[in-house]
Amino acid sequence: MHSARDAATLTLIAAVPAFVGGALYKAIAGGTTMSRAIATAFWIAAAVYLVLMVAAGRKALWRRTARPLPEGSVFVTAAVLLTAIGAAVDAA
Repeated sequence: MHSARDAATLTLIAAVPAFVGGALYKAIAGGTTMSRAIATAFWIAAAVYLVLMVAAGRKALWRRTARPLPEGSVFVTAAVLLTAIGAAVDAA
């Protein structure tokens, strides 16, 4: 279950900036509800993880890093979790 732990870690790593970013957006720009701003930030974080999945799959990156990179399924799982959290926040 090493990949489940990695997915949870990636989700937590993105959740904090998503929450803070959504709250900052609401405070600075306004024009939307707090829950919608935070949910949108979670969805953006999910999209970023899908882009990072493609970047992490490059052989050139694998050759240059000393540490093993997460597998693509870990990024997808984290993106799905972030999307679900965003939907739950938006529905609240």
